[in-house]
Amino acid sequence: MSFTYNTKVVGEGIPLIFQHGLAANLNQIIGLLDGIKNVKLAVMDCPGHGLSRLEDVTPSFDNYTDLVVRFLDHLGIERAVVGGLSMGSGIALNLCLRYPDRVSALILHRPAWLDSIDPKNLMILKEAIPYMRSQDGLSEFQQTESYVNIESRLQSAAKSIAGVFSEEQQADLPTVLDKMVGDKPFDNVESLRSINVPCLILANDDDPLHPYSMREIIHDNISNSVLKKVTSRYIDGEMHIREVKNYILDFIQKL
Repeated sequence: MSFTYNTKVVGEGIPLIFQHGLAANLNQIIGLLDGIKNVKLAVMDCPGHGLSRLEDVTPSFDNYTDLVVRFLDHLGIERAVVGGLSMGSGIALNLCLRYPDRVSALILHRPAWLDSIDPKNLMILKEAIPYMRSQDGLSEFQQTESYVNIESRLQSAAKSIAGVFSEEQQADLPTVLDKMVGDKPFDNVESLRSINVPCLILANDDDPLHPYSMREIIHDNISNSVLKKVTSRYIDGEMHIREVKNYILDFIQKL
């Protein structure tokens, strides 16, 4: 079975498929989780990200999730630990709700969506879209009230947001941002109560795009979940990676 999207599989052991965040790519996850013991880590560039072209795919949680399931089929994996970062967490939840037989456990890292389109925490990404079509767009965007407000609190977070202007991004990124921020991974929070597989939720403060309160809501609605606080990557990136790896490894080892 052919699969044309950019993917990478590293390691051997328990299958873990883990999706990247919005405007990122599979290297984000490789950098976070590469080297984790006794795990077969599978990652994929969602269309419009990294080296996977958007082509005829309309960006949405349902469509991206369907492609992740096709990726599992391509690898011959019936059930896996399913996880993700930010947008990837939304994909993981969507997959667990729509394809429960494919999920042995769930890992949600810095989720950024609940059951509403255009969540307030992500609207700065939509605000960036008109500037992305301008030659001096980045400098103009950096003068906006929304950007200045975040930069005054966390310069590293503002720098991360400015990454949507990187020359490495695909030309279709404005479409991807508009469609994904304007979508939601599930219809209502109450639907999360049907999830009965073990679930690890990783959260941190000091993160304007990924509010801690969002993790608490998910935790309150998934009965078999544990919520762990980690250091924000915007405060100490190395410690963040170390803590995330340790929590995920401990969680998987106990399955």
